[in-house]
Amino acid sequence: MTRDVSTPADLRAVVDSIMAGFARVPDDGWERPAHRLDWDCRDTATHLMDDFAFYAMNLSSREVHVDTYVPFLEPPPWREGSPPMFCWPDPAGGTAAIVRGVDATGGLLVAVTATAPEGHVGYHPFGHPDASGFAAIGIVEGAAHAWDVLTAHDIPFAVEAGIAERVLNRVFPDARRTDDPWTDLLAATGRTEETRGTSWRWDSSVRDTYGD
Repeated sequence: MTRDVSTPADLRAVVDSIMAGFARVPDDGWERPAHRLDWDCRDTATHLMDDFAFYAMNLSSREVHVDTYVPFLEPPPWREGSPPMFCWPDPAGGTAAIVRGVDATGGLLVAVTATAPEGHVGYHPFGHPDASGFAAIGIVEGAAHAWDVLTAHDIPFAVEAGIAERVLNRVFPDARRTDDPWTDLLAATGRTEETRGTSWRWDSSVRDTYGD
């Protein structure tokens, strides 16, 4: 029997919690290294915005495209040492610009997953997702990287257990499951002590059953 999977409402809740957490980071805190990543907090936050935006664009087109991401030219890094990003909040805007960027790009993905026709899919190299799949991988990228940023600032962050469980059902069919779905999601993304440094990936393809 198929278990419950991620919804646009789940994604909206996670985007809201990311915004609330990021609002607590001081303007001068974005240059701090993200927790156990090579990127700093600004690059990490911008990466999750890029994911939100491109996931939305991959699903929003009327025609189904499963060959590649939307073929926009990749801009150069805004500064030496940063990865190229399509969506880059103005650093002069400080924390407020980053929170607004999360709101805009996350809201875009919420809207697209809420209105996509049933059965409509878009491109992703780990399996072409439908709306529930894009909601799930948006939650994974948003929550995992928010945790990276906020852990670096000793700001608590966690995803509600039901939301984490639905993500695991949808895109981590082989993940270890305990009575703590949030920790299970951190483990599935290589963010616990026992899984740090291990290779991981999700399966965002459309399948007959989920969570079995």
